[in-house]
Amino acid sequence: MSSYRQIDLSEWVQVGQGYNGQAFVSPAHPGVMLKLVRTEMGAEGKVEQEFLASRTAFEIGLPVPQVYEIVRDGKDHGYLCQQIVGKKSLARLCADHPARIPELARKMADWGKALHQTSIQVGEAVPSVKALLIKALETSPLLTPAQRDRLEALTLSMPDTRTCLHGDFQPGNLILAGNQYYWIDLGWLARGYYMMDLAHLYKMMAEDSIIPQVQELTHMSREQMILFWETFAKAYTGTDDVEALNREIRPYAALDIVRTFYLHTSDNPAMLAFLQSCIAAQLGE
Repeated sequence: MSSYRQIDLSEWVQVGQGYNGQAFVSPAHPGVMLKLVRTEMGAEGKVEQEFLASRTAFEIGLPVPQVYEIVRDGKDHGYLCQQIVGKKSLARLCADHPARIPELARKMADWGKALHQTSIQVGEAVPSVKALLIKALETSPLLTPAQRDRLEALTLSMPDTRTCLHGDFQPGNLILAGNQYYWIDLGWLARGYYMMDLAHLYKMMAEDSIIPQVQELTHMSREQMILFWETFAKAYTGTDDVEALNREIRPYAALDIVRTFYLHTSDNPAMLAFLQSCIAAQLGE
C-alpha cells in the first residue's frame, strides 16, 4: 500500500451517498468528482482496485469516466475522477419513467453486448473470473462437498476468453448523460465468460427482486425488475424462451453468489444461512 495525497474535505460538497461511501464536488475543481470510501469497507485496497480497473477500462476505450488520482481524507481513501454532469442511471430512469423500462432494458442489452465484445488482458487490476472462481470455491463456507464439486466442474468448463466483464453488471451501473452512456463502479472488472455478467443481472433482477432492500437499491418494484430482466434477456440473446435461459443461467447464478461472498465476505450467521439457501435453490436442490 502507498501513501497518498491528503485532501481538505472542507473544500468539497457531498452530492451523493452510496453503500460504500460518498461522492463530492468542489467549485475549486470544476469537472472533477471525489469518490470517498469508508475505512470500514476496506477502503485503501478497494479504492486501489477500482482506480486501477477504471484506468484500464478507460485506456482500452470503454465508455467510462476518466480517473485521475487516489487521495485520502484522514484514514479514508478515495479517488478523483471525471464528473459526469446531469447523469442518471438506467435504474433511476426506469423508476422515473416506468413506460420506458422495455426501451432501457434493450439499451442495456446493446451496451452489454458491446462490452462483452471488447477484449481485455488479465492483469493486476483485471483478474480472470475463472481463476477467481476457483479460489473462491476452494475456501467458500457456503457449499456442501457435492455443490463444490458441481460448481468446480462448471467453472472448469467455461471457455477461456478475453471477454471484458463488468462484474457488477446491473442497471445502476450504466448511466446516461445527454446522449452518452457510461459504465461506472468498475471495482469488479474482470475477463472471462460473459454468462457470469448475465447471471449477476439475472440474480438481482429476477431472484432478488423479492427483497425490499434490492427494490430500494434499483428504485424499482419486483414486477418492474422482472420486466427489465425478461426484456433484456430477449434482446441480448435473441430468444423468446426466457425460462429456458433462466434454467441455463441458474448454476452460474450460484457461482455468482460464491464469487460475491468471496469479494465481500460476511460473518453474519443469518446471512450465511440465507446465501446457502439461495445456492441450493439455484442448483435445484
